[in-house]
Amino acid sequence: MLYWEGKELNRMRRTRAAVCLTMVLFWLVSLSGASAAQDESALFEEAYAAWLSPKEAGLQSGMYALHTGGSAYVPDVAPEVTPFDEETVMPSAAGYAFSTSDAQVVAVDETGLMTGVADGEATVTCISPDGAETAYAVTVSQSNLPERAKAFLYVARREYLKNQRKHLAKANEYTIWYYRSKKEVGWCSVFTIWCANASGTDPIDEQDAEGTPDDAVVFFREGQVGNQYDGFQKLNRFVGIPRPGYLVIYANMKNTYLYTHVGIVTAVADLNDGLYQVTTVEGNMSSTVKCYTFIYDSGKANAQLTTDTRDDLQRNMSAVPAENQTDPLTQYELSTDYFTVFGFGATWL
Repeated sequence: MLYWEGKELNRMRRTRAAVCLTMVLFWLVSLSGASAAQDESALFEEAYAAWLSPKEAGLQSGMYALHTGGSAYVPDVAPEVTPFDEETVMPSAAGYAFSTSDAQVVAVDETGLMTGVADGEATVTCISPDGAETAYAVTVSQSNLPERAKAFLYVARREYLKNQRKHLAKANEYTIWYYRSKKEVGWCSVFTIWCANASGTDPIDEQDAEGTPDDAVVFFREGQVGNQYDGFQKLNRFVGIPRPGYLVIYANMKNTYLYTHVGIVTAVADLNDGLYQVTTVEGNMSSTVKCYTFIYDSGKANAQLTTDTRDDLQRNMSAVPAENQTDPLTQYELSTDYFTVFGFGATWL
């Protein structure tokens, strides 16, 4: 009897020890997970604090990039990025003086409004009422982002950093603003519309697309991805080459649905041979705002396909090599294995 009781006692001790070890390991893993979450949150907060508006970036760097034909205020007297449905408050330029080193490249008026006249470089000088002088190195190029596109990218990235990939309800600040109710819907397109409005642009109706000037920065107000696609198609602005500020529309290889999701292209690196490293900010991915970076192969572009040729969709996305995965706040793993880039909505030209 004592022998069997001893065996049972040893078994119970081993079981208790195993349970204790499991609890300790779980506690350590929980601490590690909590520590990792805190570290990531700190990274988000640091990046959010460092993320600058176009005005702030100009003030800090002493440089400014203008799109050819575009206009922007000298950073000293520029307004903050303001939603279209709110009143823009313009700082006073009273007592300021402005000049340009080359009016054939950059013109500047008495209010501090700079205009990119022709490609090139010039120095714009601002003298404040107290006599402080600031010089800005201004470059003008057709490839520089228009001001609306700059503000759009600023807002999109700001929202990502603010949300920190936290789970959002189906009825959230973006959908409530759009629908004026707590309607629960997929909101990837709504997110792009919210960002457009928050950056100072009034999105247009897709049915009103035709006749839009070539130099306009364009966003569409429809909450359906298909309407976004239709609008850019009408303007011959649905393309196969990405640029920052463009919208990316994905197709679903699993059911060959031509337009299943939309996001915002925030950065593009040309890798040559038709390959691009693309970074996006996308709403309604796993019920949150996410940032992705992937390789896109423009040699397998799908932008010219139609509803009659959807079976010809090509896979054109791949993961960034591990050695180039350097940003801890972007997701390098592809969102799914059945998405492909259908094309890009050229919001600006």
